[in-house]
Amino acid sequence: MTGHITFITPIYAGFFGILLVMLSKRVTRLRRQYENNNKMRESGHNELNAAVRARDNIVEYVPYALLLMWMLETMQFGPRLIHACGILLVVARLAHLHGLSQPGGDGLGRRLGNNLTWLHIILCSLLCFAGAFGLLV
Repeated sequence: MTGHITFITPIYAGFFGILLVMLSKRVTRLRRQYENNNKMRESGHNELNAAVRARDNIVEYVPYALLLMWMLETMQFGPRLIHACGILLVVARLAHLHGLSQPGGDGLGRRLGNNLTWLHIILCSLLCFAGAFGLLV
């Protein structure tokens, strides 16, 4: 690594990597807590289900979202745009986590988080198209 080039996307990748480990540890802890509980196995457990969904949603969406950001960065889109995309993704995923933590797991934050994540992916995808055809870079 030279001192002249600073990449932005790895900052967000690092954040989400740590978040993924934290969410995975929570799932493991809850599974251990309830593994000998027959009632939980029969009826499920809302807290465990929400923890699994939170972790799985990070795994489903974040890698592709980060890949799109990385492509924009390698096409030399400006750092402000890359940070705006990264911040949008962080806000989206934190809103989703907050919504899942609400009673019933289907709070406004969950829907907002999903919609903002989809917006991030659509915007970055369109910018990738534009960059690939030399329209915006």
